[in-house]
Amino acid sequence: MTEPAAPRTVRRRSSTRATLIAAADAIFRETGSTSVSVEAVVARAGYTRGAFYSNFRTVDELFFAVYEQQAEAVFAVLEHELGAALDGHPTVDGVVQGVVHGLPPEDRWYAIRSVLTTRARHDPEVNALLRAHTDRFHATLQPLLVAALERAGRVPTVDPALYTRAVVAAHVGAVSQSVLFDGTDEVRVAAVEGCILGLTRPMDDVVGEADEADRPA
Repeated sequence: MTEPAAPRTVRRRSSTRATLIAAADAIFRETGSTSVSVEAVVARAGYTRGAFYSNFRTVDELFFAVYEQQAEAVFAVLEHELGAALDGHPTVDGVVQGVVHGLPPEDRWYAIRSVLTTRARHDPEVNALLRAHTDRFHATLQPLLVAALERAGRVPTVDPALYTRAVVAAHVGAVSQSVLFDGTDEVRVAAVEGCILGLTRPMDDVVGEADEADRPA
């Protein structure tokens, strides 16, 4: 029996999209820029302009797809690392290591985000796309991070969403030192640990305060 045309078309379009994303990723690795033409992307991918516009409206949208693909890969590792921190008797050190091992140590992921952030300051459409992608990433990470902390006996002293962003920001800042300092791994651990300890407190303190509040005056 002949296979229906629709599934073949879907698979072909999916393959074309993946190839275009890979081409854009390769170009960014080489140039560090997202300011490239559609012609450059399709030449690298071996497709036509028509194939490009069948999958993406703009080059910006393509590079957001690159960023989002990287973010999904990062989250998969984070999910594994923080999940491992929940096994047995998790500790704060285990949570720190989970974050440090889960978030990428190289600056490639942060580099493309930095370029997009710079463009977002002047382009409302880019700003909206980057905010949406960033919000999804943090919203997905937040319950994992907070659950791991609670199992380790600590709770955030600030809003969990703010806390999650602070932890990621601490790591991003540490990675940015890689071009200036050789001991990036030590800086990453120190930055994440400092943020986790500085913006959390022992859960026993919270329970004790609740008990104190319930006591008759």
